[in-house]
Amino acid sequence: MGIAVQNHEGKVRIFQELCKGIEECGICLHVCPKKLFKPAVTLNHKGYRPPDIAEQQSCTSCENCMIFCPDMAVAVAGKTRKRHVK
Repeated sequence: MGIAVQNHEGKVRIFQELCKGIEECGICLHVCPKKLFKPAVTLNHKGYRPPDIAEQQSCTSCENCMIFCPDMAVAVAGKTRKRHVK
């Protein structure tokens, strides 16, 4: 089960049970341009400490956390963007 955090641009969802934790991985902490990820208070069922979102209203929905997460434990749903094909 994930924790859904609503922000002004979209939604960041952390699937805590898929996460290896910030001690073992922590990629999301390093790739977030706003440094919004922080250690969660509780451990997941595997004994890892997943990230939590601080100041979710500051999220820009850049999707870096989702793109770089090797465990696909983060999902970002933002505004629909038009992509132009050359």
